[in-house]
Amino acid sequence: MSEETVQVEAHQATEAPEVVETPQVEETAVETAPEQQVEAATTVDNSVDNYKSALKALGEIPSAPSEQLIASISPDSIEKLPDSAKGVLKHLMAQQNQEFEKRMEKIKVEQARMQQTSDRVQQEAKDLLARRYELNKVLLDPKFQEYLRKAQMPEAEMEDPFTPEGIQQRIDKGVAQAMSEFQQPIVDAAERSRQVAKYQEFVDQNPNMKKPEFKTAVRDLMARRKEAGSPISLEDAYVVVDRDQMLVQREKQRQKEIAARAKSNRKISRATMSSKNDPGEPLPSWVQKDGYKGLKGNAARVRYLRDHPEKLKLLRERQKSGNR
Repeated sequence: MSEETVQVEAHQATEAPEVVETPQVEETAVETAPEQQVEAATTVDNSVDNYKSALKALGEIPSAPSEQLIASISPDSIEKLPDSAKGVLKHLMAQQNQEFEKRMEKIKVEQARMQQTSDRVQQEAKDLLARRYELNKVLLDPKFQEYLRKAQMPEAEMEDPFTPEGIQQRIDKGVAQAMSEFQQPIVDAAERSRQVAKYQEFVDQNPNMKKPEFKTAVRDLMARRKEAGSPISLEDAYVVVDRDQMLVQREKQRQKEIAARAKSNRKISRATMSSKNDPGEPLPSWVQKDGYKGLKGNAARVRYLRDHPEKLKLLRERQKSGNR
């Protein structure tokens, strides 16, 4: 064997690809996927079975919760529960919170989708109004209107109908009349579209018009003024209604403040009169019953005694004499 032959064989041996045993790996992967699916399905089935067993252990489940029982739940009643029951309640609350969050997320997605649809429809409506307006501008072009005026040319002003000029004039008149009949509905629709677009622009600039009550008040005012023979524009009606509602709100706020001051004065007067009428009573009964300065129970008693040092002194003297 020559030296060149040895080199060629050695080179071929060096370039020979390595054999990778992949079939075994693929078989393992194929076999593992169904096993994982079976395990997941088994886990779900076990959870459902456990849930059904737990419900069965509770006995009959009412179709609706008892409002009286729900209202009676307090921190003290929760504290009296065993730790195991507290743990179950915690996880049930966590599950409810999780489900609530999922439902809220779905609602948010649906609201976003509906808002996108609404925006798209509004934009398409605006585009349609704009196209109608542009078409109307073409139809109202002075040159086009000059041509349409030929439809109004009286027969007496036309040339002899047997001459080329007279024949052309009558042809132009017929065409102008047809175009005029074709144009009028488009002009009317364009005018309505212009009014709608103007109204929508006004609503976009004045968000109060999106409130049903406010918009109804504006329309009612415009209707009343029209019936009375003194029509009012949308802009002026908006200003009037906005001013009237602002005055109503101010009056409500003023009445609310007056009522609050009167209530406060009655409390002060009652506290003063109680103190005068019961000089020997360190803690009036109405403090324990109705509270004091928005406080209830022990906090109200402490606050009252803090505001009336003479009553606190009297209470301490009674406590000392009672301990003797």
